[in-house]
Amino acid sequence: MLKVVPDTNVLVSAATHVGKPRKLVDFALNGEVALLVSMEILSEFKKVIAREKFKLSRSQQAVFIEFMSSLAAVVDVRSKFKVARDPKDNIVLNCAYDGRADYIVSGDRDLLALREFKGIKIVSVDEILAILKRRGR
Repeated sequence: MLKVVPDTNVLVSAATHVGKPRKLVDFALNGEVALLVSMEILSEFKKVIAREKFKLSRSQQAVFIEFMSSLAAVVDVRSKFKVARDPKDNIVLNCAYDGRADYIVSGDRDLLALREFKGIKIVSVDEILAILKRRGR
């Protein structure tokens, strides 16, 4: 089973839109992909979905947070790599490294520009879905 760390933007898109990021969540629900997150990623997810532009009630936000918390495995992050330009990207890299992830899935241009970190491939949602399709999923 592939271990995947979704960036916060992927989690937010999966929670607030029907589309490709939601398909990645469906793979996780079907037990075909293991999603990995850290407490820092969940904290950022919580802050982002609370933004006014998403128009989610507090109860809707709580449901999404609980859903993501129960669906994904929470990694105990101990690494403190600081290689990304944006410090928020480092939390994703550290989670992936400590969780021994196969992939980081992101829509963030800075992360995608890295292409790989310590042997962990950094791909878009389209790329991970194509990889899963090629694997017969």
